[in-house]
This record gives sequence, C-alpha cells and structure tokens, in this order.
Amino acid sequence: MPVDTEKEIKKLMTKFEALQNINRATWYEWRQAAIECARPEFSPQDLVLKAWEVVGHDTAKAYFGMLDVSKPTFLEDIAKAIVMSSTMMGETAKVVKSENENANEVFIQWDRCPWPEFARRYGAPMEEDVLGCDKWFQTVIEDINQLFNTKVKLETEKAIPRGDGVCLRRLSMEPTESQKKQMDAKQVIGDIDQD
Repeated sequence: MPVDTEKEIKKLMTKFEALQNINRATWYEWRQAAIECARPEFSPQDLVLKAWEVVGHDTAKAYFGMLDVSKPTFLEDIAKAIVMSSTMMGETAKVVKSENENANEVFIQWDRCPWPEFARRYGAPMEEDVLGCDKWFQTVIEDINQLFNTKVKLETEKAIPRGDGVCLRRLSMEPTESQKKQMDAKQVIGDIDQD
C-alpha cells in the first residue's frame, strides 16, 4: 500500500503544533505551581525571570557550536540562531538587516508569537511575558560575550505584549580588537591612497 506523504506530513505537523501548545501550557502550569510553593519573599516575576535565565544559559550552550567570531556574519549568525529557536516554538520570526550600512547591527522581528495568548490564558501579566523574553535573550547574549570576548548588545524596541504589532529587537556589537585593527589599517591605506 503506497504511503501518502502529504497526509503523513500533515499529521506530523498537527502533532508538532499540539506539542508546542503543550510546551507553552506546561510553562505556565509550572509557573502557577512555583508561585504557590514559593517563599513569600519571592515574587512571581522573580521566579519567572530566574527560570528564563536558566533557559538562557542552556540556549547559549546550544548556540556556541553555530557561532564563529572570526566570521563577518557573527552578529547575523546570532540573530539566525535566535530566529531558529523562535520558529521552533511556533513563533514567526525573521532577521532584518539594518538600513544603515555603516552600523554594526541587525534586527530580529517577530510578526506572530503565541506566548502572550498563553500568558493571558493563565493570568500572567503581559509585562512579565516581555521581561521573560528579554531575560532569556539577555542571558544568551551575556554568555556569548563571555565565551567569545565580544560586546554584543540586545535591545527590545517593540513588543507584542506591550501592544506593538511586532516584537523587534536590535542586536549590535562593538568591534573586537582585531576588527578595530583591520578598520585602522583600512583607514591608513585609504589615507595613503589619497596622498
């Protein structure tokens, strides 16, 4: 009997989407249990941010093998890794190149994210949702900076849970010492050529 590959792929995608929803629901179920069991000095937000910090350290470890600081695409490669993680969780995300060619920056834009809906469903504040994502990504960036001796910076410019139509985060990086030397050398060569 021949296999209907299209039908089988649809079944797998349906199961995958269900698993993504189970994952999000489990997160908020964990949150509720942790809040109920926490000592009074811990706020729900403190618990959530600590959990996202742990997730961030684990995520950074997964990214390390994908990154090479010597490549000129290092910053964009970080953005691509974040997009990969986000799309695997059911979000619609993409890398957006900077319009400023001289800026060492790249943007990540999320057009759709199911996490705020789950936050609403489980009574979590929208700001906690934004701060949780920020903590996750900031922890990833801190670990990358520590491992690669870089100065990557991540800034949240827009957030769906804050009522913006998209989430938009800017990744930028100060040049490394070797990049500074290359820029200085190009400047010297440019000065010589002008003489």
